[in-house]
Amino acid sequence: MSAPRVTFEVLTLFPAAVRAFASAGLLGRALERGHVAIETTDYRDFTEDRHRTVDDAPFGGGAGMVIKPEPVVAAIEHVTAARGPMHRILLTPSAPRFDQRVAERLAKLPRIALLCGRYEGIDDRVREHFVDECLSIGDFVLGGGEVAALTVIEAVSRLVEGVVGNPESVSDDSFAGGSALLEFPQYTRPAVFRGHAVPEVLQAGDHAAIAAWRLRASLARTWALRPELRPHAPWPDDVALYLAVPHAPGDDAEAWRDAIAKHRLEGVVVIGGQPESAVAWTKALGGRVAVAAFPDLRALRRRFRARGGEPWLVAISSGEADVGPGVADAATGAAELLDRLRTCAGGQRSAAVLLPPGALAALGAAAPDAAFAPDRAAQHVLALAPGAAIVDPSPPAGPAQWVERAIAALRGA
Repeated sequence: MSAPRVTFEVLTLFPAAVRAFASAGLLGRALERGHVAIETTDYRDFTEDRHRTVDDAPFGGGAGMVIKPEPVVAAIEHVTAARGPMHRILLTPSAPRFDQRVAERLAKLPRIALLCGRYEGIDDRVREHFVDECLSIGDFVLGGGEVAALTVIEAVSRLVEGVVGNPESVSDDSFAGGSALLEFPQYTRPAVFRGHAVPEVLQAGDHAAIAAWRLRASLARTWALRPELRPHAPWPDDVALYLAVPHAPGDDAEAWRDAIAKHRLEGVVVIGGQPESAVAWTKALGGRVAVAAFPDLRALRRRFRARGGEPWLVAISSGEADVGPGVADAATGAAELLDRLRTCAGGQRSAAVLLPPGALAALGAAAPDAAFAPDRAAQHVLALAPGAAIVDPSPPAGPAQWVERAIAALRGA
């Protein structure tokens, strides 16, 4: 049998409890097959009195007892001498949070020591001088560190090659591969249970549609249950960002040009204008970005769909007074907008067209068409309000500044 890829050294007052848990399930099979190894060491074996005393009253007074430094450090030194150096981790509530990113980092180490405390904890000189890092599994207090050690072992072991039979099971886990998303819902037979059916898309065999559904479900679950985990991701590679501009360049043309250049937009669109409008804007922008004119929103959508994508119209609103007809969500934030852009086209390339304040109302009055029907608008039109995605509440100097600020929020600048 080859050497284990990761060995865990658990230093504890209850080695039998650690070994009993580790012998069961997936972890137990991983131990049997030699993919990982777990060694346990009892602090009490390194005491010097007949009562095998490991704790004492805290200096300065107070309730509870503290584990003495002598047996803990002696145990560390014994294990190091007997089996080799190791990355030493003290498990304590007063430490950085253990998460999937940390598990991925630890899975690359050959030997990991996990120091389990009890009572009021371990003498802090161990923390200060004899360990490499400290970790906490959450903002709560346990009776001891053994459960925390087993949590770390379970999470890290899943990432070790050979422990999980199907590697896709690991790659699809919540938080896997740098993602901050919760895993999508999972179902199995029967297809209908007590009147509750499995989503049809999962039964149809269309793998692209299934992948798109799972991404949407994962995003929705994360937003609903753990909004603080929503990823502050860079702009998705499959989303193009365009800017809708007035029919003719005016005094703000230079400001528009600066915002377009700074954020490397893919193009500019003139909605409701004539071909001459595109020529005027091309000159005003110095030919640095593609400009196209469309008579109405329907023509704009046809162009994007012909290229295999789907545009979302993003109204940059300073308040309800600026939200025109067809706006579905007057306070949609940048993070939710990114989610919708990632998923609205079912994996196809999509686009966001930013509309400055009042643009939708003006378009609705000047060129009403079916694009503004409520049932269709709810699928394609969003409003980006300053309270939702733009931190600076001060009023901007002009429409170009609204665009600049909104793009900065979307890009994470």
